Amino acid sequence: MDRETPSTVQMLNASINETVAIASNRKRMYISEPLGMAITRLILFGMLFLAAVIGNYFVFTVFVRSRRLRTFSYCLIMNLAVSDFLSILGVPFLLINQQLQPTWIYGSLLCRLINPSQVVCGLVTTNVHVAIAIDRYSSIVRPLRYTPCCTGCHSYKRLMVVSVIWLLALLCSAPAYAFRELYTVVTPSGVKLEFCIERFPSMGNLKYGWRHVYSIFLFVTNYFLPISISTVLYVNIVHSLKKTERNRKTLGRKIRQTFQGEAKVDNVTIYLERRFISVMIMIIVVFFFCYLPYQVVFLLSEFNYGVESPYFRILLNIVYFLTWLPNAVNPICFGAMDRRYAKAFRKICSSFREKSRKSNQKGSLSRGQSTRLTEEEV
Repeated sequence: MDRETPSTVQMLNASINETVAIASNRKRMYISEPLGMAITRLILFGMLFLAAVIGNYFVFTVFVRSRRLRTFSYCLIMNLAVSDFLSILGVPFLLINQQLQPTWIYGSLLCRLINPSQVVCGLVTTNVHVAIAIDRYSSIVRPLRYTPCCTGCHSYKRLMVVSVIWLLALLCSAPAYAFRELYTVVTPSGVKLEFCIERFPSMGNLKYGWRHVYSIFLFVTNYFLPISISTVLYVNIVHSLKKTERNRKTLGRKIRQTFQGEAKVDNVTIYLERRFISVMIMIIVVFFFCYLPYQVVFLLSEFNYGVESPYFRILLNIVYFLTWLPNAVNPICFGAMDRRYAKAFRKICSSFREKSRKSNQKGSLSRGQSTRLTEEEV
């Protein structure tokens, strides 16, 4: 492997030193976050972390244990829970590093893994939203062309869709892995500082570089397109459901008189479908409002708009917190609005309580037996 020439190293060090100097000057001009506000934010982050980890674990467990929920739509929800679970695991590392040190403290490996992996999980989340919207649109608006990817010979389609979702996310996040590196800077006083940064190649003498291109690409693929596609599909779904309901009211009496049993089953199916659509629309709305502030602030800061405001760092902390709210809110939506998930949640919780009660009884029984054995030996 070719080594870098001294001139290249000096140029790199000078460039990073300049970046560090600019960052330190900006840090001095920013108003510090009030102590009470910082403590409140960290407590809320801790509560959010616990809710996201426990909630998404339950969503995954419900899918594995309940056969009735092993449909294609619920398989996609399980992948949504997995991506939310994995992405939230990196938050404590970033918060600890932010609060304790302005530099990176976890070494080269985690530098290359944590932030790019969160990009992957974010892309998986939006891909899943679009996939669920397409699946429900095909099932409700285009039922004659719809083929469920649930069982039998169609199960491979489910695997293929899930694989494409994750592969597309990995492919789109490849630049984040490729250009994220740990750089060491030596200050004039001889102190070594390590920074985990994205260093994209320049585009000649242009003002903006490949990093700005990639930021716009992520905004389009990770926010604008998924929100636009999902909105259009769910509007058509709601319109189709309302049209179907009007038609059923027109012919409802004849159907109930002729096929009373079948009509009751059909009513239950439509009710469950409407509830599921309501859950997904709620999740899309939460995603839209929680991600929008961060996307706007991030894009503006990428092009150096608004970064000179003394309140910019406080604003960035607030909008960054909002982006993690869906990780904790999504499982609550599933449990509160989807009757199948709520029933499965209750069954799992009751089984956990039953196992805990039995283990406590066995523990007390074994302790009693060991006492009796000891007394006999004596």
